Amino acid sequence: MTEPPSLPLQNLGAKLKHIGPGILLAAAAIGSGELILTPRAGAMFGLSIGWVILISIAYKLALTLGLARYTIATGEDIFEGFSHLPGPRNWCVWVLALVFLLGAAGYSGIALACGSALYTVCPALSMIQWAMVVVAVVFLMLLKGAYGPVEKVAFALALILLAGVFYSLAVFQPRLGWLVQQSIPRFPSGSGQTLISLLGWTAGGTSTLLYSFWILEKGYAARGGNSDSAGDPPGNHEQLRRQFSVANLDAGLSYAVMLFVSLAFLAIGSIALGTAGPDGGPLVPAQEEMMATLSRMLTSAAGPQAVYVFVVAALAILSSTIIGLVDGKSRAVSAAVRIIAPGARRWSELTWYRLGVAAFCLVIFALLFTGKPVVLIMLVSALEAPVLALSAVMLVYLLHTRLAPEYRPGITWHAVIVVGTLIYFALSVYALISTIGGFKW
Repeated sequence: MTEPPSLPLQNLGAKLKHIGPGILLAAAAIGSGELILTPRAGAMFGLSIGWVILISIAYKLALTLGLARYTIATGEDIFEGFSHLPGPRNWCVWVLALVFLLGAAGYSGIALACGSALYTVCPALSMIQWAMVVVAVVFLMLLKGAYGPVEKVAFALALILLAGVFYSLAVFQPRLGWLVQQSIPRFPSGSGQTLISLLGWTAGGTSTLLYSFWILEKGYAARGGNSDSAGDPPGNHEQLRRQFSVANLDAGLSYAVMLFVSLAFLAIGSIALGTAGPDGGPLVPAQEEMMATLSRMLTSAAGPQAVYVFVVAALAILSSTIIGLVDGKSRAVSAAVRIIAPGARRWSELTWYRLGVAAFCLVIFALLFTGKPVVLIMLVSALEAPVLALSAVMLVYLLHTRLAPEYRPGITWHAVIVVGTLIYFALSVYALISTIGGFKW
């Protein structure tokens, strides 16, 4: 067992030097939902439904902080933790690994969106050809298996994204009085499906669990903690408090970025599209036309150069999503294989990670040509909410059975998790019924 890293306790500047996993989490979580779904929601219902985004952010932040607390206190990633659950051996690891693998079916759509953005800037290659280039670059970048370069790339893309969002807001110039008036919470008529979609997609789904793997890579906790006895974590009490503090700051900044970006795109959709329809009502383009429509709106307001700003920001969002998801889920699937099949430990962790990266990139590459399996994507999307809620329940169990009382979260954390989990289970039932009922077998 290696010694846990020595992290700062009070100095904010020193703590900021240690942040990083949250950047990757934000990269994986901020994706096509924020770029396409959120502006459409803003166009139809305005900022009055922003409260749903706040609920989603609060729940997933609490879940992330719980994951960090467990991983730091035990030195185990969350898959190792789930291997200790009662019932059939490794049942929860199997479920999550399967959901992660099936989720790759949707990544081809993100790659095609990247290709579309690049084609807008440089039509020398077709949209599919640009998407192939994106997948190839991601594969080559991740093949080395090093955590540091991935974090740096994610940080650079996050800065580009934030610059693009600030620029777009500056162009549309929302008035403070308007923002305050429009932000009064409401439950608009006919908004039920949109609210459920926002609740499920904002700040990611089961990708939240990847934070556990990234904080181990960053060094927030020593790998291979005392996994045989609850209440006796590696490291002393003071050291663990320092590590908890840094993880709290890292995750908090990550979700602050997600909250800002989500609300910003909600506002952009409301301002640009809310009254742009032919009758003065909302203009709600099809999902595949959302980026082009917003680009035209921004260009008409700020001039031809604005299209490049928007496209580059969109490319930063989408490419960082692919990088974060492929990296994090390759680490997770690698861990799952070594847990489910102990004989697989004969191969190194890096080897399994590289196989995971290759498998995910091959799936994305193949689906660029075969078309997106719509039924599979719909079913996997519908499964995200119940699996995330189930993971939260199992995390509570682990925190209470494998951590000493002084290392467990407080009452507020438990209240947020309980209320959020109930909401997500209700969302799950509705989403699954809607998905199955709407599919023509």
